[in-house]
Amino acid sequence: MYVNNSLDTYKSKLFDLIYEEMSIEQHHNLYLHKWLEIVKVCLKVESAFLYLFHDSSYYLFQPKTTREAQPLLSESSLKESFHPQKMFFYNEIELDESYNIGLRFPKEDGTPFALLLLNKKNLKETLNEKDLQSFWKVSNQFLHHTEGIQTVLEDERRYRELFKVTEIFHSTRDVKTLLIQIIETLKQVFPNDDYHLLLSNDHYDFGDLPIKNFDFENANPFAMQSFVNGSIEVEQECILYAPLKGKQGIYGVLEVNSNSNSNSTFTEQKIEFIRLLAYTAGSALENAKLYEQSKRLITDLQLINETSHKLNLNLRLTETLTFLKNQVKRSFHASAIGFVLFEKGKTIVLEESSSLFFTNEGNKYITYVKERIEKERDSIFLGDASDRVVGGEKFASLMAVPMVQNNSLLGFCIVLHEDPYMFSFDMYKLLQSFIHHSTLAITNATLREKLEHLVITDHMTKLFARHYLDETMDTSMKKDDQGVLLLIDIDDFKAINDNYGHQVGDEVIIQVANLIKKMVDPHGLVARWGGEEIAVYFPSLPQEKGVEIAQGIIEQTSAETQPRVTLSCGVSTWRKDEEKCPKSVKELVKRADEALYLAKNNGKNQVVEDCDKTIVIE
Repeated sequence: MYVNNSLDTYKSKLFDLIYEEMSIEQHHNLYLHKWLEIVKVCLKVESAFLYLFHDSSYYLFQPKTTREAQPLLSESSLKESFHPQKMFFYNEIELDESYNIGLRFPKEDGTPFALLLLNKKNLKETLNEKDLQSFWKVSNQFLHHTEGIQTVLEDERRYRELFKVTEIFHSTRDVKTLLIQIIETLKQVFPNDDYHLLLSNDHYDFGDLPIKNFDFENANPFAMQSFVNGSIEVEQECILYAPLKGKQGIYGVLEVNSNSNSNSTFTEQKIEFIRLLAYTAGSALENAKLYEQSKRLITDLQLINETSHKLNLNLRLTETLTFLKNQVKRSFHASAIGFVLFEKGKTIVLEESSSLFFTNEGNKYITYVKERIEKERDSIFLGDASDRVVGGEKFASLMAVPMVQNNSLLGFCIVLHEDPYMFSFDMYKLLQSFIHHSTLAITNATLREKLEHLVITDHMTKLFARHYLDETMDTSMKKDDQGVLLLIDIDDFKAINDNYGHQVGDEVIIQVANLIKKMVDPHGLVARWGGEEIAVYFPSLPQEKGVEIAQGIIEQTSAETQPRVTLSCGVSTWRKDEEKCPKSVKELVKRADEALYLAKNNGKNQVVEDCDKTIVIE
């Protein structure tokens, strides 16, 4: 077919091509194309076609594409297409009577690798079996050698990408950036595969990236095994699962889908590269999470320190709860926050709670939490509460922490979010610490306000004490434009005590106090002035309106008390723009007292103004 110098020329050109392949990084297809050109020149054939074996079929090699064409010849149909009964067999060389030559090149393990078809006129006269065998041997060595070179070059390219991505991993502490880089690296190295990252307990917004939370309840068994055991798992030879493993734990699983049924889809080199990438990514992810955790811990400590400092300022209960609500909302991005106290067997939702907890829907969550906390005396952490709280489908994430002081259950704080699994375990622990530090402040504020209420409240009538009314009037005269004071006395009260006893007398005072308080709320401030005297102050109220209210009080008292009593009332008014009006609390009280004295001396059961206008009630 050709003489020895032709074979030498062929070998020389192959050496040059191998040297070029090792020196210049180009796509492997280009070198195979150059080899086919050398074959045609050295063998002086009109055409040479190369078929590469993949997925049990031979694919026609096309230099301009990076992927193989549709299969042309299957292994089973190869014999039929060459009419084996009309062919000569020379080891891996087949020759049919139409003088076409087919050369099959196996892999080292004997499995099919490639097929070369040659065509030339008059090959029958020039064909030399020895030369053809030499050509096949040299070509087979070349193909295996260049395939090895490509494997090395491909491994080198992959590990360069791994080195680059490792540098990025070590230079950033942003979790999202790390995960994006993992996906981008895989796309660069294995462009024909599909990828997913299955992450545990992450709530980042990844946009369109193939990243999702690891669903432990419905996870693929191979993915779960990879996550639990920290091992590489392959499903049906075409899906690989690699754990994102750090030193302290496993943070997710990398899923690689080759979209192929080939038994050689995941070679040892490919599996090793994915393992290294996943391990490097797992370590970087762990470092990033530890960094985020350290920042979060610092923030949490700052939050607790700030809260403790604020709560030590002896705030009012309203101020304390408002501050706590804002802190919880800022730290946990909660949708609804509730503060619930237990008092004398009643459940009290504090006003500073979110509006949800004053609705029937919110009451379902309160009832559920109350029953569990009273029974278990422990905090509650639910990633998805939709199937736990009957009728509470709107809010899935739930945390609740009891308020305990001196082993006494005072109430609880409840935090909700619409989406499931929005609160991490770290958030749960922080809320526990937060409420623990805050419970004492809430208790102190509650006790302090109760004590204040006792100090400013008359024990028997539950009306305000006289000194508190004095302070309120003094404040009003400094900031308001006008006000009205009513001094009311129960007529002939000594006769009530003498005829019915002091206990009934006390009950009459309480009856009158409750009646007056009911009539003047919420505009007037009612206080027990002393003995059977009661005072009512109306800030920013004109005199005419005050007299009208006083008249109504006297009428209603006479009709509703048992035993029946009547009242006398003195009215005193102040206005900023009136020089003759009282300018101090002392003067305002003096004028009201003088008016009351006139009412008593003029027949009782009447209202007298400090300007000597008298209204008698018959």
